Amino acid sequence: MRPSIICWTIVCVVVVPQSLCIDARGDEDNQIATWPNETNTGVRSGVSLKPSGGFVVTEADTVISGLDIQGGVHIKAPNVTLIDSRVTSASFYIVRIEPGITGAVIQNCEIDGTGEANDGSYGIVGQGTFIANNIYNVENGIGVSGADTLIRDNYIHDLRASGSPHYDGIQVDGGNSNITIQHNTVINSYTQTSAVMIDNYFGPVLNVAVENNVLIGGGYTVYADGQFNGGSIVGVSFTNNRLGKGKWGYRSFVRNTPAWRGNVDHFSGRYLGAR
Repeated sequence: MRPSIICWTIVCVVVVPQSLCIDARGDEDNQIATWPNETNTGVRSGVSLKPSGGFVVTEADTVISGLDIQGGVHIKAPNVTLIDSRVTSASFYIVRIEPGITGAVIQNCEIDGTGEANDGSYGIVGQGTFIANNIYNVENGIGVSGADTLIRDNYIHDLRASGSPHYDGIQVDGGNSNITIQHNTVINSYTQTSAVMIDNYFGPVLNVAVENNVLIGGGYTVYADGQFNGGSIVGVSFTNNRLGKGKWGYRSFVRNTPAWRGNVDHFSGRYLGAR
């Protein structure tokens, strides 16, 4: 049975440091289309939100929409959609898709990790389709576990966590294949660790395409790090991205050879060369 959809209205204001602002107006020199930002991600205009506590989803094909959720969401059934909702929680996983569960869609959600008592927190973790979400106040924006995942049009910013955080916008930590990271804005305003981290800590990595994103900050802005013992990293590509230089540089590639094409400095437009 398809659940009813209930709507409210939400207004969200996100403050970004001036030096890291993303121009949402768009021009031929800076961007092809509007980059993800606080005006075009998260809960869509005109949607009303009904208060809810956190919950576990155990029924396949469930559609959840129009909720203001105070607490985590744990998806344990296939083909679940969470859309046009706000999730606020200081839990380790704010939205968690159980390992092995496929078909999850997280779309147009505002995901707030509170920035306090949230050591190691993830906005979204799992595999599936993650589109147009506004994610902030977490240590790690999106962590991919599994395969066949699309991460597109998300705004990951204002990372903030308690403890001794190692900030990553998007993490692919091994045991992954067929991942597309496309047209996101990821801002890490710290000098560690990354906007996009790809490594083989938990297993091999096969076919990760990072294309047409704005990626800013960290130690190095992007990593493809094969120093661990999880297996090989093969088929990684970085194409047509706009990068804001991290403390040490734009990229760190260790024990693998990603393709590197058409990438430029986000602020100057300077071509960053071939690999």
